[in-house]
Amino acid sequence: MKKTFLSFIAIFAITFSLFAQVEPAKAVNKALKAYGSFNVDPINNKEKLNEALDLIQIALDSDITNGNAKTWQTAGKIYNDLAKLDVNAAILDPTAEVQNPAAAINAFNAFKKAMSFATKKFEKKEALKGMQDTAGQLNNVSNLLIQKQDYATAYSTLSAMTEVNKIQKENGMKITLDDPAAMNDHNFVTAYCAMEVGKSEEAAKMFGDLIDSNYGDERIFKYSYKIASDAKDPDAFSILEKGMSKHPDSQEILFAQINHLINAQEYDALTGLLKKAIAASPDNPSVYSALGNVYMNLHQDAYSSGSPKAAEYFQESKSYYEQAAGLDAGLFDVQYSLGSLYFNKAVEVTKKMGDLPINETKKYDALKKESDDLFNTALPYFKIAERLNANDINTLIALKEIFARNNDFEKSGEFKTRLENVQAGGKNETSYFN
Repeated sequence: MKKTFLSFIAIFAITFSLFAQVEPAKAVNKALKAYGSFNVDPINNKEKLNEALDLIQIALDSDITNGNAKTWQTAGKIYNDLAKLDVNAAILDPTAEVQNPAAAINAFNAFKKAMSFATKKFEKKEALKGMQDTAGQLNNVSNLLIQKQDYATAYSTLSAMTEVNKIQKENGMKITLDDPAAMNDHNFVTAYCAMEVGKSEEAAKMFGDLIDSNYGDERIFKYSYKIASDAKDPDAFSILEKGMSKHPDSQEILFAQINHLINAQEYDALTGLLKKAIAASPDNPSVYSALGNVYMNLHQDAYSSGSPKAAEYFQESKSYYEQAAGLDAGLFDVQYSLGSLYFNKAVEVTKKMGDLPINETKKYDALKKESDDLFNTALPYFKIAERLNANDINTLIALKEIFARNNDFEKSGEFKTRLENVQAGGKNETSYFN
C-alpha cells in the first residue's frame, strides 16, 4: 500500500514536471493539439481539455507569449468548451453543479485580449467569431447560475453579455440581443442580480430605465421600491403608486403597498387597500386577518381618544378575524387575535371600574359583569391558540390572568408554571388543552 502511494506521488511529480518544462512558445501549439484531440471525441477525451487548459495557462503566465493574439484566441476556445460542458451536463441532469462558473467570462475576456493584440485582419476576425460563440455560452451559463442562486457570478456573466452586445454593434456583427424586448429582459435579470449582490445604485438605475421604457414586468416597481425603501428614500411609496397606475390589477404591487403602510402604521389608508386585496384574493385568510389587525389598532386609538367610532372599529375587527378563522381555523395568529380583541376590551372596562368613585356601586357591578363576560368570551380563543402554540408567552399570560379572575387558581398556577418555563428558556412539550 505504501509503495503504491509513493508511486502515485512519483507519477504526479513527473506529470507536473513535464508541464513545468514546456516552453511558453511551444505551450500554445501543444494546447491546440490537446484541444483538437478533445474535439475529436469530447466524451472520451475530456481529460484532453484539462490538459489544454494547463498548457495554455503556461503561455498566459509568460511575458514571452501573453502578448500574442494566438495565445488568447486559444485560451478563449478552451474556456468556451469548458462552459459548454456545464451547459450539457445541466441538460442531462438539472441538479448538476456548475463546475466552471467563470469559464464563459474567461472566454469573453480572452477573446477581448485577442482582439487587442491582433495585428492582422484574420486575427481580429477569429477573435470576433469566438466572441460570437461566447455570447451563447454567457447566456446559457447565466441561466444555470441564477437557478443555483449564484447571483454574484451570474451578474458578472450577464454584464459580460451586455459588453458583447456593444462589441457586436461596433463591429457590424450579428447582434445576439438585437430584439429590444430581449435586451429589456436581459437588463431586468441583470438588475435583479445586481440588487441581490448589493449593487443597489446600479440596480436602481437599470430598473428606472426599464420603467421609463414601459417594460411590462410589474416586478420592476416592487424591486425599485425595495431599493428606495432600504435607502430611506421618502418618495419610495410613490414608485408603488406609479406601478399601480400602470398595473391596476397587480397583487404584487398591492401587497407591497400594504406592507409599506403596515410598517408606517398608516391604518386609515390601509383599510381601502386591504379591502381591494380581499376582493382580489377572497380565499386568502391572511388578508382578512391583516384587516382585522388594522381595525383593532383603529379601535384602540379611537377608544383612547373617546371617539364614538371605537365601537364600530371593534365590530369590524371582530368580523374580519372571524372571516379569517372561517377560512382557516388552524391559524394561531387569528385565534390569538380574536382572544386579544376581547381581552384588551375587558382590560379597558376594568380600568373604568378603577376610576369610579366608591359610591358608584351599580355602575361598578355593571362594569364588573361586562369585564367578566369579555374575559370569558376571550377564553375559548386563547385555549385554541394554546393548543396551536403551547409556548407563546402572551397566550400563557392571558390564560393565567383569566383563570385567576375566575378564581380557578389551580389552572392559573399551572399556566404560571408553564409561563415561567418558557421565560427561562424551556419548552412546553405538549399543549395543556390537547
